[in-house]
Amino acid sequence: MRFPAILSALGCATMLLQACGGGAAASVTTPTTPSAPATPMVTAKSVTYPTTGAPFEAVVSSSGVVFVGVSGGIQIFSPSNGTLTPTCVNALPSSLLSEGGTVSELSFLPGGTDLAAGIGSPGAIFYNTAALETCTATGNVVSQGSVASDQGSQAVAVTPDGKYAFVSNEYGVVSGTVTEGNIGVVALAYDANGNVTTGSTLLGQISTGGNAIAGMTLSPDGTRLYVTTEIAAASTQASGGSNTVLARTGCVQNPGSSAINGLLTVINVATAEKTPGPGAILATVDAGCSPVRMAETSDSTTLWVAIRGDNRVLAFSTAMLESNPGNALLGYADTGGTAPVGICLFHSQELLAVANSNRFNTGTANATILYVANPASASVVQTIATGLFPREVSVGSDDATLYLTNYDSDTLQVISTTVN
Repeated sequence: MRFPAILSALGCATMLLQACGGGAAASVTTPTTPSAPATPMVTAKSVTYPTTGAPFEAVVSSSGVVFVGVSGGIQIFSPSNGTLTPTCVNALPSSLLSEGGTVSELSFLPGGTDLAAGIGSPGAIFYNTAALETCTATGNVVSQGSVASDQGSQAVAVTPDGKYAFVSNEYGVVSGTVTEGNIGVVALAYDANGNVTTGSTLLGQISTGGNAIAGMTLSPDGTRLYVTTEIAAASTQASGGSNTVLARTGCVQNPGSSAINGLLTVINVATAEKTPGPGAILATVDAGCSPVRMAETSDSTTLWVAIRGDNRVLAFSTAMLESNPGNALLGYADTGGTAPVGICLFHSQELLAVANSNRFNTGTANATILYVANPASASVVQTIATGLFPREVSVGSDDATLYLTNYDSDTLQVISTTVN
């Protein structure tokens, strides 16, 4: 019989409580393993709107106005009776266009009064949001270096207190380094109306030890800046070298090329504000073939990274990136398409939308939705047809409506999702 084994394991078991001095017998509860949450069923419905040029990214204000970075400016779509109406385009001045200016990623400053964008060689630009809605905004440019240096400014992230901005410069070379790509640190100045103005100053730039900075995101509490670099320099020391998901060779950065993996860099914001330089870097981790965009959970525990060259997303523990970076990878998943770029979390952080760009026309362009409540077992739960080169995706204030830009089709795709 099995009773002796059980009693041995339990020590003073229920049947022997009185003999052991335990008094009346008590019940024993058998531990149970909690069941995994059910995978949700996601449905999606799309409406597509033409844009005036190749759209890079769309963001949505609290009032529902949609701003789309297009070739040559920012196009405005106003909400009306459940649909969007294109109203105008706030064009870049001809002087900036002649310098190679082109609008890329967009971001709101704290409070939504201003909106920022990277515009290539001229640097970063800051607009008054209300003026943008009527296409009367002139914008204030903060240079990241001479136009001849071709910094390639792409994204802007502003600290929660509004005092500093970080600018990702895809090609900029920091003095004393040879790699192309840096993060500019800007002290912001404001006018009497609370808009970014002249007097905003570039304090310095940070090299990440690789070429082609492709993504940047600020943690919700503003203490950490995460940066992706598409190709690591051979001399850069990074964690994760023994993990074959992270440390890669034969990466196709462009058709016909071969490179090693890229990097994920963690920057201490407080240090970077005071002394922009290598001393602000807390960790550098190998991050697969061509890591690009990122999305962090609102509780700052998990960072998702789109790995364009591996058709994957990776999930990292933000705590372990600093305490044990070589083992910070929590999980990864195929994205169900080719060359993922834009990603965003929605539906209370349980779902991850992915824009599979098929940038080099080698596979499948689409948008997919992954269930990511458990990073170790993330999987695709919905696939959505798109136009050509779906590039970026963002979510509205309802935590359910997605705004996807089809760069080569010149369209904005609005995707309504429901979850059961």
